[in-house]
Amino acid sequence: MTELNLSEEERLYFSLKGLFESYGYSRFQMRRFEEYSLYLENLNFLKSRDIITFGGRDGRLLALKPDVTLSIVKNCKGSEEKQRKVYYRESVYRPDRPGGQFREISQIGLEYIGDVDSYAQLEVLFLASESLAAIGGGYVMDVSHMGALEGIANSCGMDSLPDEVFGCMRARNLHDLKEVCISCGMGEDAAGKLRTLLSAGGSNKKKLTVLRSLFPESAKCLAAADELEELLNALGEESTAFGIDFSLLNDPAYYNGVIFQGYIEKFPRAVLSGGRYDNLVKKFGAGKGGAGFALYPDELEFYFKKSRKYDADALVLYSENAAPAEVLKAVKKLSGEKKRVLASSIVPEGKRFKTIIKL
Repeated sequence: MTELNLSEEERLYFSLKGLFESYGYSRFQMRRFEEYSLYLENLNFLKSRDIITFGGRDGRLLALKPDVTLSIVKNCKGSEEKQRKVYYRESVYRPDRPGGQFREISQIGLEYIGDVDSYAQLEVLFLASESLAAIGGGYVMDVSHMGALEGIANSCGMDSLPDEVFGCMRARNLHDLKEVCISCGMGEDAAGKLRTLLSAGGSNKKKLTVLRSLFPESAKCLAAADELEELLNALGEESTAFGIDFSLLNDPAYYNGVIFQGYIEKFPRAVLSGGRYDNLVKKFGAGKGGAGFALYPDELEFYFKKSRKYDADALVLYSENAAPAEVLKAVKKLSGEKKRVLASSIVPEGKRFKTIIKL
């Protein structure tokens, strides 16, 4: 990342730091590595199963951390606090794509662990939307509920949906969904309902109506619809940026409630993801529940480049005969006016400046 892009990340981080601390979150810092066994036992929770490992001097197998949430939840094990509210700015180490090269990936996020009630869930969702708003420009948030997935599986006589069906839903592969459902023993009727649910358009209210009408006997589907509706109503004006998308799915072994992904205008990939992960927290004995999200500043590098009209507000272009003290004086004056300024004896190639001041 270039120096100018880094300054954009710094600006974003300090903005979010102030936001999170104003809602009672404290900074959490961690080591760069953990015991490999932590990740080996929770591979399905990770975005990638490729992990950089190395041997410790005491014989333990260690790993550069590919995930932050696991480390935080592990640290909260045995905590007597009913609520643990933390935010972080950390790097994780994993491939940039399946089969790709390992990268150091920056994350800014927060976790709410312990007694996560309805308000706590709302607060996390609201702060996620505020984090996207802090980037600038328009944004949208896709939201779903893992309880609906569990309810759908139960209505088909299963504890959970088969992986093949899960994969088709996540990819919105309506073409193969029917065949896959039938081959997994779910039947043609279930396949038709899933196709109808995934293809439902219109308002969020209409999508929730479709969920309720397709699975009226499922208490879990109805409860999921009610929770989504209550959250969106509680968000008020902010809810206009939220869209329900039932193809948004995470591993049910860890996630159990509301999940979401955030996108910014004119950028194709999600830059924020999060949700409710009570199952993970209970597995570690760290409390009753957990909710959180992570924002990926590295994904914003291209966005910042396109949205920025100028590389700096001013270029102080000085000659060979210019007195250094006079150059510094000009730079200090512009910097004091909160302007981004670059001093150079030549015009940097490929850079754009709002103002050029010659000395």
